[in-house]
Amino acid sequence: MSVLICLTLLLIVLMVLVFKKSAIYMITGTFANFCLFILLLYLLSSGSPVYLVTFLIFLGVTVVTLFYINDFNQKTKAAFLCVLFFLIVFTLVTLPLIQLVKTHGFAMEELDELQMMDFSVSVPFSALNLSIILMSFSGAVIDSSMAVSSSTYELYRRTNNLTFRELLHSSMTVVHELLSSTINTLLFAFMGSSLALIIWIQDLNYSFLEIVNSKAFVGELLISLLTGMAAVIILPITSLVSSYIFFNRYFRSHQEQ
Repeated sequence: MSVLICLTLLLIVLMVLVFKKSAIYMITGTFANFCLFILLLYLLSSGSPVYLVTFLIFLGVTVVTLFYINDFNQKTKAAFLCVLFFLIVFTLVTLPLIQLVKTHGFAMEELDELQMMDFSVSVPFSALNLSIILMSFSGAVIDSSMAVSSSTYELYRRTNNLTFRELLHSSMTVVHELLSSTINTLLFAFMGSSLALIIWIQDLNYSFLEIVNSKAFVGELLISLLTGMAAVIILPITSLVSSYIFFNRYFRSHQEQ
C-alpha cells in the first residue's frame, strides 16, 4: 500500500472521528472538487476557451464547497455572492497586469529538463497562466469569505439589537483578527512551496539583480502576491455584504411582525 493511500485513509478516519456525519459531505465534496480539477485539465487539453472554462470550474468548486459541504443557508449565500463579485472584478483587474508582467511560459532554467518534450501545445501560455493563478487562490478566497460570513451571522444571531453600523464594526473586528493569521499562513505557504526553487537559485549563485529578474522566481512571487491580495480584499467585501444582508433580513422580519 502506497504512502498516498495510507495518508488518504488516515485523513478520512480523522474526519469521521471529528465531524461524525458531516464528514460524509466533506469527503464526497473533496472528491467532487478533485473531479472538477480533472475536468479542467481535460477541457484545457481539448482546446476549450481557457478563461471561460476556468471561470466555470472556479464557480463549480465554490458551489460544492459552500452549498454542498456547508449546506444552503444565509451564510453560504452571502459568501457565494461575495466570491462571485470578487471573481468578476479581480479577473478584470488582474488580467492586464498578468499580461504586462509576462511571466507565462517556461523559465530559462527549466529548458534543460524539457529538451525531450514537445512544445507545440494548443493552449496559449498567457491564458494558462491566468488559469493557474485563479485556481491557486480559489481555496483562500472561499475559505476567507466563509469564515467572515459565518462570524458575522453569529454576531447577528446572538445580538439582534445591533444597528447596521454596529454589526459592520463588529464584523470588521473579526476581519482584522483574521487578516493577520491569513497573511502569515500565505507567507509560510509561499516559503514552503518555493523552498526547492530558493535552494536551486542559491546553488546557481545568482546575484540579487538576477534573482528579481528570473522568470521562475517572479512567477512564483506573482502567484503568492495575487493570492495574498485576493484573501485580503475578500475579507472586507464579505464583511460589508454579509452585514447588509443579515441586518436587512432581521429588520424586515421585525417590520412584518
